[in-house]
Amino acid sequence: MKKSKVMLTVLIGCMTVVMLHCIAAFAAPAKDAKYSVDAVEIEYDMKSGDGTTTGKTTIKHDGGVAVAQGGSTFNSKNRTGHLYGGVVADKEDNHLKSDELIMYTDKFVSAVGNAILTKGDKTLKAHRVDYHDDKQFAETLGGFAHLSSVDGSWLSAGKIVYDMKSGVADATGGVTMENKPQKMTGSGDRAIYNSKETGYIELIGNAKATQDGNTVTGDKLRITNVSGPDSKTHAQGNVVMVYYPKEDNESIDNPAFGEGAVLMANGQTNFNPESNMLDQVKAEDFATEDTKA
Repeated sequence: MKKSKVMLTVLIGCMTVVMLHCIAAFAAPAKDAKYSVDAVEIEYDMKSGDGTTTGKTTIKHDGGVAVAQGGSTFNSKNRTGHLYGGVVADKEDNHLKSDELIMYTDKFVSAVGNAILTKGDKTLKAHRVDYHDDKQFAETLGGFAHLSSVDGSWLSAGKIVYDMKSGVADATGGVTMENKPQKMTGSGDRAIYNSKETGYIELIGNAKATQDGNTVTGDKLRITNVSGPDSKTHAQGNVVMVYYPKEDNESIDNPAFGEGAVLMANGQTNFNPESNMLDQVKAEDFATEDTKA
């Protein structure tokens, strides 16, 4: 009887060692492994691929690394997962932070709760950000979105769809923006922002732009060369411009309101916009027949 008990104890001990080695092999993968999970504690069904972790969890896949502080559920066969408790994920120049991270496929994830996605010099914030890694395409959900650049410029709206490959963002719903280099603010119902090269931004619907106290409004405003020293504003539809002349000894640095916006506001279309309306637009441009007489 004692011999049977000893044999049973040894057998259980061996089984325990084998199980621990299996878990360790899965949690600490080989150098060339494409998918791996490392955690304080792992429960794993080798047949289905389903697993649950507790505590700090690290999932590595296809060159990316996601670290969750609270734990996760995952499936190693279809590469899906749900990480929670504060998540940080990195892949190449993509950096993602959120309360939770849902991995639908190896190319499509949702960052949920205080989501922050940074790529290059741009950062996108929202309650939720859906990101397609293969297309470099991000979409926000939750009623508020904020896209910012390292130069301090930003764009806020109810929703932002951002094609990171082309550099074009489509913002809708209560759009507001600030261009730091040009010291300009703006607003509209919708905005199309192209961040490539010198860039441009189009404000569409109840559009308004303000710089140095001067304001131009219209159905549509297109501000070109937003990252350069001599941006210009082109206005269309119900254009109104309010301009406060500076003193003769005051200079204006890189005004975005070019001559085109002024002339367009006064019904003229045959012009070649220039960047400095103080130098280019004279009092006689607005003189009526009565005043000329």
